[in-house]
Amino acid sequence: MTSLRALSLLVRPALLSALVLLSSCAHSPAASSGSGSIPGTGGMLPASTTYPVPAMKATLTRSFLPNGLEVLVLPRPDLPLISFRLGIRAGSSFDPAGRAGTAELVADLLTRGTAGHDTLSLFHTLDSTGGSLSASASRDMTVLAGDSLSEEAPTLLELASEMVTSPTFPPAEFSKKKAAVLASLAEEDNHPSPIASNLLYRLVEKNTPYATPPGGTPESVKAISRQDLKDFVSRYYSPDRSVLIIAGDVTPESGLALAKKYFLTWNRSSSPLPARQSFQAPPASGTFLVDKPELRQSTVFYATQGIARKDPSFYDTLVFNMLLGASQTSTLNRVVRQKMGLVYYIRSAVNASRHRGPFMVYFQTYAKNTGKVMSTMNQILENSTKTPPDPQAVLAIKRQLIGGFPFLMNTTPKLAQLLLVIWSDGLDYTYFTDYPEHVSQVTPASVLAAGQHLLLNHSFVTIVVGPAKALKKAGVSGSPPPPAS
Repeated sequence: MTSLRALSLLVRPALLSALVLLSSCAHSPAASSGSGSIPGTGGMLPASTTYPVPAMKATLTRSFLPNGLEVLVLPRPDLPLISFRLGIRAGSSFDPAGRAGTAELVADLLTRGTAGHDTLSLFHTLDSTGGSLSASASRDMTVLAGDSLSEEAPTLLELASEMVTSPTFPPAEFSKKKAAVLASLAEEDNHPSPIASNLLYRLVEKNTPYATPPGGTPESVKAISRQDLKDFVSRYYSPDRSVLIIAGDVTPESGLALAKKYFLTWNRSSSPLPARQSFQAPPASGTFLVDKPELRQSTVFYATQGIARKDPSFYDTLVFNMLLGASQTSTLNRVVRQKMGLVYYIRSAVNASRHRGPFMVYFQTYAKNTGKVMSTMNQILENSTKTPPDPQAVLAIKRQLIGGFPFLMNTTPKLAQLLLVIWSDGLDYTYFTDYPEHVSQVTPASVLAAGQHLLLNHSFVTIVVGPAKALKKAGVSGSPPPPAS
């Protein structure tokens, strides 16, 4: 049976195509409703700025606490519910050298004890609210997510405040969670998708913090101590690198009051954020084969350098990707899966986030079909850079994106999550009004140009996980993966 951890890695690439819809290029902010100097932030920042959210017939209010915490409040009073997200720029890309997996282990243990609540007390308090409070870490940030009835939100916010300011990482809980992570990592070796995904990031993201698996490796996780967790929180959990998003049954005034009550005393860290290394080209393009003789299928990832969310070509790339392999009517899905019947699935994804991430095509098929699928895939990719796509197909995708836009925010948890993505990627909050406009400006010519920018003159890495003997008969061969540095 596939573990939950392995399953999350298996479906992660499919989620990339969906999450990319939450992005936008940066634009000028809306008119401010007031301004002032925020002490300790190193300059003038808007004390209160509003942005329209037409799809929800609402207004977003942005404020800052004196300690630098950014506060976003989006009223939606139709239901007595509140969703909040506390985002901190402290993801796995900040893991100490040789300690990959630290950020995830910290997040996993935030809900296991604070200075004010031991594990059992914390769970009892949370259960009494009927709400939910969880913590997780991605490559770029750690997130505390809470959802509850309006009247219970203060209790959850108080718990969240304790988790980021006074986590205790109880020794027994630390030992249990560390053992569980090590067991899960060992199990990943039995699943081709996490093997392929981890190797892809190691090769395509070489020399950047994205190269190491967010969950770490058995060696790195074994090296993590409780003191490493405490040091990580002390160094990176800081209000001036964080955002508190409150959406639902609140007013701008009451939301800001909650933020002040529970987070005003959160002290800033004196440790600077590390400079992110520049994106490097793969050291050698080519095919790398991981032999799994017990399998009958092959899992293939084909990838190169992609773009960041702020890239000027983002919206054109978004439509290009939807036409290529990120929709049910995409060329890859229509030709390789529906017409030829050669794959279980085939998709493309642009992992465009705050930093430049990979563009990839990935599929799973019987090993004997691998060579034929790769040949067809390469031909489709080549054709996509030669002529503009059909105008009617472009129009259909644009309608799909614009028509589906309100459904990205039709619940308070979705609204909070969408705002979190906007903040994480360094985008402006005019996103809500700009998105339809920018999608509508995409043309067949701009889609072609985006595809050429994405695919031409790039080094590609191909990862194949499957039975080497059967793959060789199918005309597929590759080098053993290079050792991790």
